[in-house]
Amino acid sequence: MRHLFFINLLMLGFILSISSCGEDDVDDVNGCIDDAACNFNLEANTDDGSCVFESDLSNPIEITYIEDNVSGNVGEDLISHIHIQNNSCNDINLLVRKIFPASNASAYFCFNGICFPSMTIVAPNPLTLNPFEIDDYFKGYLNADSIGNYEVTYRFYLETDPTQSKEVTITYNVN
Repeated sequence: MRHLFFINLLMLGFILSISSCGEDDVDDVNGCIDDAACNFNLEANTDDGSCVFESDLSNPIEITYIEDNVSGNVGEDLISHIHIQNNSCNDINLLVRKIFPASNASAYFCFNGICFPSMTIVAPNPLTLNPFEIDDYFKGYLNADSIGNYEVTYRFYLETDPTQSKEVTITYNVN
């Protein structure tokens, strides 16, 4: 009788351990769970309120970071960084135009993996950004022969629709 009780106890323990093995521990994955949104996340199981719908987007270009005031010395390359985001549900092709009046300083920029000389006004190679992708490569440079404050404006715009744009002005303080 004692043996039978011990065997039943072992069998019960074995059955309980097997039944608990089949249970899945599902981790919460936060994201947009609305499949009508352009940033729908198929793997998300918890809505985090981040859903974006095409009708909510008035301008697909967003500046997410900018060093708009840079200081340095005469004869040095002063560098400003700008991060640009595609804030839309579609791929976009961006161009950049430099606006800088002629002076005793030279301004040049690096965009889409290419550094352009100071005589370049518009980048000839568009940058393609996927939906919600951020590009953190843009750098604006200034090198001046004399002390002063210099402003360089960069206009980022869609290759297919130049009216869709964002403009930023960098102030370079040369000591």
